[in-house]
Amino acid sequence: MSILTDPRYVVPPVPDAPRGVAWLRASVARFSSGETHRRRRALVVALLDTVPPDSLRGRTGHPVAVLARALDLDAPVEWVADVAQAYQPGTGDEARADDATDRLVRRLGGAYDEATAARIGLLVQACQATLHLVDRTRTTPLDVVLRDDPPAPSTKRLAPNGEIVRVPLAGDLAFGAGPHACPGRAHALALAGLPEAATP
Repeated sequence: MSILTDPRYVVPPVPDAPRGVAWLRASVARFSSGETHRRRRALVVALLDTVPPDSLRGRTGHPVAVLARALDLDAPVEWVADVAQAYQPGTGDEARADDATDRLVRRLGGAYDEATAARIGLLVQACQATLHLVDRTRTTPLDVVLRDDPPAPSTKRLAPNGEIVRVPLAGDLAFGAGPHACPGRAHALALAGLPEAATP
């Protein structure tokens, strides 16, 4: 059994916060588990269900811009990128991500709620990883990219003994597995101009 499908291994929890990128992490499906994760993931799936993947195929521009237009969201790519560079805890400029997150919340209606977090989180998840997929598959077959240079190289899980375990995401696991498998897999492939059947 993969760690990603083992219910004993959960996503490392993140602290609550009233605003900024820490609020976003604490309010999205990506960093939650159990019933909270299922509720928040359903919000993301509902958003994606309004956009048939084939409708994204052949559209030009940054993946975030294409997806935002399809979702009728007024979210500048630059702001989303500023959030994405520090979305994973400890990876980037938190102050820049805080400012961009709060600007996005105001642009999308001003509510610090799970619905707003789902919209922002979906665009953030589509930012660096999907752009990487689009760029790399222009010159390299998809199976090679997913095996050797996947869009998201790894993820983390909290083991039953309290240790943080790094889980490589490559090949068949490039889009994850289990409860946290990427809900936007078909959309990412479509943005890269690839068929849904391109991966197992």
